[in-house]
Amino acid sequence: MEQSGPPEGNSTGVGDFFPAALAPDHQAPARTPFPTPISPDEHCPEKERHHQEAPSTEVEEHDEAPNELIIRRRTALMGVLGTFLTPITGLISPARAQNGLDQYAKANEMLSQIPDMCRVTTAAVEGPYYIDERIVRSDIREDQPGVPLELELQLVNANASCAPIEGAVISIWHCNAAGEYSGYLFNDPNTVPDLASPDATGHVKTGDEERFLRGAQTTNAEGKVTFKTIVPGWYTPRAVHIHLRAFLSASEMITTQLYVPQALVNVIQSTDPAYGDRGVSIYTNEEDLVRKQSGVEGMEDILKVTVRDDGSLFASMVLGAGSV
Repeated sequence: MEQSGPPEGNSTGVGDFFPAALAPDHQAPARTPFPTPISPDEHCPEKERHHQEAPSTEVEEHDEAPNELIIRRRTALMGVLGTFLTPITGLISPARAQNGLDQYAKANEMLSQIPDMCRVTTAAVEGPYYIDERIVRSDIREDQPGVPLELELQLVNANASCAPIEGAVISIWHCNAAGEYSGYLFNDPNTVPDLASPDATGHVKTGDEERFLRGAQTTNAEGKVTFKTIVPGWYTPRAVHIHLRAFLSASEMITTQLYVPQALVNVIQSTDPAYGDRGVSIYTNEEDLVRKQSGVEGMEDILKVTVRDDGSLFASMVLGAGSV
């Protein structure tokens, strides 16, 4: 089964971010062009950040269809892999947390022996909290508490023997441990977001100058970028996820969302104080509304996560572009 992104000329509206029952009655205007790279000091002068020059390429249109084809996951293989995590799914008791983490590490060691599959990355909506600013940095944590996560992303050409794509810009953004997005701290993570006041691009208007847990990097010769961040928290009505947009050229890009293994999420949310105050979320990967909307199957959008000896996490994902 294949599915393309939005038709050419159409933009992603607020109504696309959540099902109709949760979205306001709104017609989103067309997207604005990709902006000029922003210096980190422009939006938050009181904080010092290390950054690099971003590519000068400007995107004239945000037409996502060429790279947002869906290739069905090999569900038979994924069914087998899924059984590895079954014993620790649902371990939310603090008393059993370390045991759950140990079991996760053992299961993940088996998973790591299986090579990544090369396929076109499944498309997903960008969500209402995208901000058109490229804050060029690898460490996006600022002062946000949470479980440390090193995220390695590799961009490849799925139609050219998985050749790495150099020089693309990958931007990520996600909420903090409390379920809050920078720029949108007025939203209560315990309630369905208020999407009634979109800006000119069809997104919710920002309400503050914070830009934590947002950043962009340029892929190297291996097609890779690395971010230092934290495991995201949760907010109503979503599973734990990371937003991603990869700009391949002036007219090609990939927009998708990545998820943390549910068993690991359960352990973290039930034991780490940065997340524990809110408890374990009822919103899971299996039932996530955006995953269902995108038509993803199996574990193709689930990060491969390794637990390090110091308790920090290393996660990776290969992203396949259908055309470059």
